[in-house]
Amino acid sequence: MEDRQQTVPRPPTTTTMQAVRQNAYGETAHDVFEWGFVPIPEIEPDAVLIRVAASSVNALDWHFMTGTPYFLRLQNGFRTPKRLIPGADVAGTIVEIGSEVTGFKPGDEVFGEIGGGAFASYATGKARHLAHRPASLPIEESATLGVAALTALQGLRDWAEMKPGDRVLINGASGGVGTFAIQIARALGASHITAVCSTANVETARSLGADRVVDYTKEDFTEIDDTFNVFFDNAGSKSLSESKKMLTDDGVLVMVTGEKGKWIRPLDRMLAGAIRSKFWSQRIAGKTAAASGEDGALLARMVEEGKLRPVIDRRFTFDNAIDALAYQAAGHARGKSIVEVS
Repeated sequence: MEDRQQTVPRPPTTTTMQAVRQNAYGETAHDVFEWGFVPIPEIEPDAVLIRVAASSVNALDWHFMTGTPYFLRLQNGFRTPKRLIPGADVAGTIVEIGSEVTGFKPGDEVFGEIGGGAFASYATGKARHLAHRPASLPIEESATLGVAALTALQGLRDWAEMKPGDRVLINGASGGVGTFAIQIARALGASHITAVCSTANVETARSLGADRVVDYTKEDFTEIDDTFNVFFDNAGSKSLSESKKMLTDDGVLVMVTGEKGKWIRPLDRMLAGAIRSKFWSQRIAGKTAAASGEDGALLARMVEEGKLRPVIDRRFTFDNAIDALAYQAAGHARGKSIVEVS
C-alpha cells in the first residue's frame, strides 16, 4: 500500500489554496463569506483529492450560511460554524487517491456530493460518494448532479417507492430539485406528471416532460380536480390537510422542505406529518438525501441516455462565488447555478 501511495504525485507546488471561507453566521452572503488562503486538505485512506472544476449552489448552503434552523448548530457549531468552506456539490479531476481507494485513479473526472469544501481550488471527497462524470455533459455542468438530483431521485424512488404508471404531482417544480424531479419521474415510468411553478417557468416545466403545468400565481393547484399516487412537495406551501386531499387513498406525500424559520422550521412540518400519517391511509415520507456514488452513476447513465439534463440558471466565475451564494439566498432560482472554479 505504501509503494502505491508514493507513485501518486502530489500536484500542487504549494501547500495552500484559494477558497471562500465562512467565519460567522449571518443573513447576507457578503457579510458572512470572505476570500482567503487555506491549507490544501489532506486525504483520508478512503478519500480522494480533487482539483475542482466547478461546484453548484444549493438551499443547503443558505442553511449553513444562516445557521438556521438553530438545531443545525448543534452539529455545525453554536456560535461559529465548523463547516468553513461552502459547496456541497463538486465536479473535477482526481489528483490524488487514498491508500484504500479502488475504482478511481488520478486523472479521472468525477462528480458528487461531498458535504462542503467545493468553493476552493481543491477539495476532498469519499470515493464511495463519487461517480465518473457523464461524457456527454461538460464537466462544469456535472457539478449540478449532487444534492438536488440525489434528492429528486431518492425522494421519488426510495421515499415514495414510486412505481411505473403512477401519477405524480410536483410542487416547486422550477428549482434545482424540481427540474430534476420532473425528468426523473418520467424516467421512472410516471404515467402523468403535473408540475406547479410560477409563470416564468411554465414552458421550462413542459419542456422537461410535465403533462400539465399549474401556474400558482393564477391557480390554486389544490383546487384542481385530480388526485395523485405521489405528491412530491418541494415547496411546502400548503397545509398537510390541503396536501392530503391531492392524494389517492394509498398515495404518498414526500415532504422535501417547508416554510423556513429560525428555530425549528421546516422540521416542525416534518414532525407533524409523521404524527398525522399514523391516522391516514396515505403515507408521509421525508428525509435528507444521502451522498451516493452508486446513485451518481445512475444519474450519469440517465444523462447519457438522454433522460436527464440540468437546467442551468446562471454561471458564476470563481471570483464571483460569493455573488452566487447571495443569489441563492435571494430565492426563486430557476434550475441550478454553477460556480466555475477552474
